[in-house]
Amino acid sequence: MKIACFFCGTTSSSHCSRLENVPRRKLNYKGAFFEEMDVDAIIARTPQVALVDELAHTNVEGSKHRKRYDDVLELLNANIDVLSTVNVQHIESLTPLVQQITGVPVRETVPDWVIQRVNEIVLVDLTPEALQTRMRRG
Repeated sequence: MKIACFFCGTTSSSHCSRLENVPRRKLNYKGAFFEEMDVDAIIARTPQVALVDELAHTNVEGSKHRKRYDDVLELLNANIDVLSTVNVQHIESLTPLVQQITGVPVRETVPDWVIQRVNEIVLVDLTPEALQTRMRRG
């Protein structure tokens, strides 16, 4: 099976060490360089599956799409299956409840209609305290 892998953080990327990692696009935004997923490079490799981190991520200006979930939708439209990650607080309809419980504002969300397209959800749980700590740290 041909699998393409794109992960944002170094912790996640270590899990992909035996898979093909697609190089990121380097973008200059206001004098700083950022790396974003290269959707066209993934599609050009014609993988059966793409592993994509942080579904709720907002791409830097100059990216092909404004949101990572739009990148994923393009991969799906190219007949590439996608495995992705999303935190519960980023699901649009749950954001107000999570903010009320945690007291931490949520800046990035994924619309419910995107989540409704998902074939399978696997819940990986943290304790409420661990989640609150992670959210406070950004």
